[in-house]
Amino acid sequence: MPVHIGHAEPGFDDPLGLMIACHRRIERFLAVLVELAIRRNGYALTDSESTAMEAALRYFRDAAPHHTADEEHGLFPALKQAGRGAYELPGLERDHRQAERLHVTVDALGLTWLRRGTLDESEARELQTALGDLSALYREHIETEEQQVFPRAQRALSRESLDRIGREMAFRRGVSYIPQTVQLRVTASRVSS
Repeated sequence: MPVHIGHAEPGFDDPLGLMIACHRRIERFLAVLVELAIRRNGYALTDSESTAMEAALRYFRDAAPHHTADEEHGLFPALKQAGRGAYELPGLERDHRQAERLHVTVDALGLTWLRRGTLDESEARELQTALGDLSALYREHIETEEQQVFPRAQRALSRESLDRIGREMAFRRGVSYIPQTVQLRVTASRVSS
């Protein structure tokens, strides 16, 4: 993944910002898969294309499920507990199940392509269809979350609730939760020393 100078990614103390950053990764990795599936149409991939496909498939297989868990086990229950469990949440959870099913297809076909070197015509078409369905699903899903659910959460959830969600997100990934304010104080004290 490219590093963007001057664009610090939100920390776990900003779980909604981190979820939005995850949406951008989903969009970037999905765009890689779509572009390869259309441009190569099942024909042999170059080494750099194979590397890009492997990275995108790995992201959706290993990292993206954390994002789903962040929402379904952290954000959505917190909204429901705050009395803001809006009508969108069951639909968003259904989207997650549909995305999981489509990713099983994409992963299997992508790994076949990498292992065998090519896809036959029907496999290439099936991959393009699954990726098209995923693209449409994610486009609507992300828009609903970013335009409706996340702003509502920002207004409705207490700082304590957001901290709890952030701590759970860090734990899910096996990393320490260090609030940004603590990191800034530590950095400032090192600079002044």
